[in-house]
Amino acid sequence: MSETENAQGIAARCRADGGLTEATLGELRTELGYRKLGRWVLAEIADTLRATGLGFFPSHRLDAALNAEPRQSQTVWIYVRDGGPRARVIDAVLQPDDCDVRAELDVIGTKNPAGLTARQKLDRIREIVNA
Repeated sequence: MSETENAQGIAARCRADGGLTEATLGELRTELGYRKLGRWVLAEIADTLRATGLGFFPSHRLDAALNAEPRQSQTVWIYVRDGGPRARVIDAVLQPDDCDVRAELDVIGTKNPAGLTARQKLDRIREIVNA
């Protein structure tokens, strides 16, 4: 089974929840077919989520160096990295070197279209049309 086939359940759940969902490490472990959590399972979960087009936070929960004693009840938020407004804002915070942080964060909560880039204006129009 490929990495992307392994996380289809959580990917479908995330999309059904509007692109953002919360899952326990136990749920993610089970979905990948493992019986116990450990450093390699955490890395496998993180890699599989990324390969499936999903992001997650807090990132330390799936980092074995930072989460030396993972528990099945620990949770992570999972989001669809689809280039939409939510994903762009989360990515701006989690991976600031990969985007224009100021442009992404300046539009949070603003109704003023003057603060939007051309792409963001088109995305907002698409959101309205598809609502």
